Amino acid sequence: IFNNGSNNSKNGIVIMLDSMRRFAQDEILQAMSCWSLVNVALTPLQKSMLVKLGGLTVTSNAMLQHPYNAEVQFRALFALINLVIPTETRPDETEEMREFEREIFQQLGEVGGTSEKEMLDASVGQISNIVVVGMKNFCSSEAILNRACLVLHNLSLNEEYHSILLWTPNCYQMLEWCLGNYPHDHVLQQSAGGTIQRLNATLSADEELRARFTHSIRSQQQHSLELARQEAVMLQEQQREQEQAQMDVS
Repeated sequence: IFNNGSNNSKNGIVIMLDSMRRFAQDEILQAMSCWSLVNVALTPLQKSMLVKLGGLTVTSNAMLQHPYNAEVQFRALFALINLVIPTETRPDETEEMREFEREIFQQLGEVGGTSEKEMLDASVGQISNIVVVGMKNFCSSEAILNRACLVLHNLSLNEEYHSILLWTPNCYQMLEWCLGNYPHDHVLQQSAGGTIQRLNATLSADEELRARFTHSIRSQQQHSLELARQEAVMLQEQQREQEQAQMDVS
């Protein structure tokens, strides 16, 4: 049903996205659909249709609804790698092809007039946050971290998104953590390293932004330390209660 540029292609994408929305709690359907998104997005016209019909939001929601399902996370991230890069006009595209694409987008109605960039602008905050959450939940999965770093890398190619990435909780730290813990994954090293280099360039060019970011990092570190302290206190209390219970039994 995904013939390139046909009405069947449009209808197939609509049906798939609608199914993902209606059965958001079905992790098997979400995982299989995210894998389909990977393949659909390989064709520029279909990718553009996918984004304009809400593919970014649906993919992010799959990750949000199933934060501990490795298949959903991996496949959704795989799809986002391509979806977060707006399709560019191809130099070899004929006027006839452009006219055909215009007809297709007219059939989409109001969303057809919305650019991929506008759709991404509206979703980038949610995407960056859910990607980092996935990285934290699957910090021992090199495959998931590899794909996640590629998504963040592709977002960082647009300087407009640098501030969003910098203010996404734990984003910068997770990129650094990946670099330190997976030194032999060359793709991860290039993507995470490139993202950090671009973010550092933005920070170095703006003294006020750099100061705010440094303060934010310190606040996050203090918050993490406080959570760790509270957890340690709770564990000590639980241990004392267990020891007391054992003494009472004796």
